[in-house]
Parts: sequence; C-alpha cells; structure tokens
Amino acid sequence: MLETEKLQKRISSLGVCSRREAENLIVNKRVLVNNQIAYIGQRVTIDDEIKIDNQIINNETKRFYILLNKPKNTICTLKDPKKRQTIYQWMQLDSFCYSIGRLDFNTTGVIIITNDGEFANALAHPSFGIEREYIALLEKELSQKELSFLNSNFVRLNGKFSKQTVKKIANKTYSITLNEGRNHHIKNLFLLVNNYVVKLHRKRYGFLDDSNLEVGQFRNLKEEEVTKFQEIIKKSSS
Repeated sequence: MLETEKLQKRISSLGVCSRREAENLIVNKRVLVNNQIAYIGQRVTIDDEIKIDNQIINNETKRFYILLNKPKNTICTLKDPKKRQTIYQWMQLDSFCYSIGRLDFNTTGVIIITNDGEFANALAHPSFGIEREYIALLEKELSQKELSFLNSNFVRLNGKFSKQTVKKIANKTYSITLNEGRNHHIKNLFLLVNNYVVKLHRKRYGFLDDSNLEVGQFRNLKEEEVTKFQEIIKKSSS
C-alpha cells in the first residue's frame, strides 16, 4: 500500500511554495488532484497527479541545497515591500525556495538555501537545536562581570531563558555560540548589558562554516553534507 501524506505537505516538499501558501491555494480551489478539486485535509500518494492552476507539478523536481555567505544589506524574504534586495535576487534564483535560519538585513554570514520544504522545516524547528556561532563587534568592551553574566544560567530574553557561550576573541570582538535563533537574538542579548552590536556575522551553522567562502559567495552543499543533516533530522525525529 502506498504511503500517503497531506496535500499541502506534498506541495511544499516539491519546492512549489510553503505549506501555508499551499493551503491558501487549496482553499481558493486552484489545486486539482487527479483532475478533481482538492480540499483541506486531503491525503495523496506519489502516484496522484497534482495540478496548480492547471499546471502539473513535476514529481521529479530537482532538489538543491546551497550554502550562502550572506552579504550585508540583503533581506531573507522572497519579496520586500521596501524594495530592498533579497538574497534570492543576489543569487539570481527564480524558483521558490527557503532560507533556513534568517539573518537580519545588515548581518552577514552562512545560511542554507533550499527548495526542499520538509528539509527546511525540520532544520528550522527549535527542537533540533542546531548550534550556531556568531562573531560580534561591540560598541565597547564587556566587563568581566558582564561576560560572566552572559555565560550564566540566569540570562532571560522576553521571559525565556537564553543559554550561550560568549568568548572574547579580539578588541571589542566576541564569539557567541548558542543552539537557537530567536529574532534579533544576539543584538538583544548584548542590550541586556547596555552594549550595542556594531557588526554581526554568523560564522557557523551546525557543522557548516564560512571556510573558503567569502561574503557574497555561495556553493552547493556536498552530497555527504546533505546526508549528514538528513541523518540528524532522522535521529532527532525517532
């Protein structure tokens, strides 16, 4: 018996759009399954023919997994109302895809881009706790007391505990390692000790770092790198 999955999940996994957008397409009767109007909650198999706006979705859509060293002054959304340049425009990607772990407009650093919706959703989920390492240039030096506080078990951001390792690596420059990525997390962290982030770069995401990848450059993930992430996902889900 063929395995089934929710229609919106299938559409997302094919790299067409997000699950939420797929649900909107279904509600608006723009999706057909075997030439019948689809409905929310419908389950499909790999043998079912899916059409969006009367165009068949290709079940053999080629997956891509890219590591970008994000340049400054680019945004990690598909479209921006303020007309700022997106990372997808920078990379000249015209197919629907996802960024895993967004970075702020003026932040640089490594980020994974893929059209594999399930891969992206899994890695982005907080439960996976993928380790991230950032390099922050601050407005001023941290005192030993402030540094000890940031490395303690008593740091709270918006009512939630935040656990990280902060190390001084140069004048006003610090390495921050943590296993989550809340909105403006690093900047808000240093605001707790009345300090400001002047420059921020994400050096590492999991086992991937910016080695041999200048800011603005990108490369395809190696097959073994994708497999390693898939193994992490499988292990965490079991």
